[in-house]
Amino acid sequence: MAGSVAGRTVLIQGAAGSIGMCSVQRARLAGANVIGSVRSPDEESIAQQAGAHQVFRNDKGLSARVKAVAPEGLDHIVEVAFRANINADVELLKTGGSIATYATDHATPGIPYWRLVFKNIRMFFLGSDEFPKGAKISAARNLNRALETGCSGSEIAERVPLADIADAHELVEHPARPGRVVVVI
Repeated sequence: MAGSVAGRTVLIQGAAGSIGMCSVQRARLAGANVIGSVRSPDEESIAQQAGAHQVFRNDKGLSARVKAVAPEGLDHIVEVAFRANINADVELLKTGGSIATYATDHATPGIPYWRLVFKNIRMFFLGSDEFPKGAKISAARNLNRALETGCSGSEIAERVPLADIADAHELVEHPARPGRVVVVI
């Protein structure tokens, strides 16, 4: 989609989440300079362990901190909160940059059209089930290669039997400890 990230600077918004951690690991393995954003100090070590070169809190100072380490701008952003972050994302991207977004905090976010146009920003809106079969097979192979080369994947906090799936949902919403909740079939 956005091309190779080797030698490029990539921001992973939500770098301590499930998709964020995987994105950090994959971008690092592919040779990118990876910056991760997190919501709290507790999440910083998670993003660092996933492989982010720099980790910053996603607060009012994020843009300044990112610009300090990437003064020429970012090549690509992986976005988890499209509406909340789109204005900062456009500010941080260099001309010709790209955003891949897989979630938003609002169903009908506004898009700063002219700011995107004047920077020739490419947008990729990604759904979890609508990828071509070949892309899914390629992604599975890449993830397996990452695991074979030492990427740890996500730490598992809880294993919950399928019969207790309601408990699994509660643990996701109110985690007792860091890590992922896995439903065991």
